[in-house]
Formats: sequence, C-alpha cells, structure tokens
Amino acid sequence: MNRAEILEALKALMHERFDVDPATLHGQTRQNDIGIDSILLVDLMLDIESKLDFTFETMDLPRNPTLDEIVDLVGTNMARTAG
Repeated sequence: MNRAEILEALKALMHERFDVDPATLHGQTRQNDIGIDSILLVDLMLDIESKLDFTFETMDLPRNPTLDEIVDLVGTNMARTAG
C-alpha cells in the first residue's frame, strides 16, 4: 500500500469516526486542527490497524502529529509486519 492509499484510508476513517469532511484533510492537517485529543488518536490508530490488517510495533508519534506523520508511522509499521 502506498502513501496516497494510506492517506485516503486515514481520511475515510476520520470521516467515519469523527464526521470530518475528507475534502478538508491533507497531509499537513494536524491532530488539533481536526479537534481530536490524544485518547481519540490512539483509538483511531487501533482502527487503522484493524482496517489495514497490520499491528503497530510502536505508536511513537510526536505531539499534535500531521496526517503525513501518521501515514509515515503506518507505512513503517506495515513494512515491518510484511517484512
């Protein structure tokens, strides 16, 4: 799965969970821009695992991550799982 596909899956999940318009989301959108706290972000990360069928080895994200940073983390962990 490439970066664009991961970003689209992330946007879809944010729409499902938080009713955020996917058209307003882009790589530089930050967690705070969406209005979700760190607990909800962890829940979202668990949903990502389920939807994309992998397991995070680590969920080490910076504070207030961008969607691009989340995509990078997902991609890295998916590669580890596949590898």
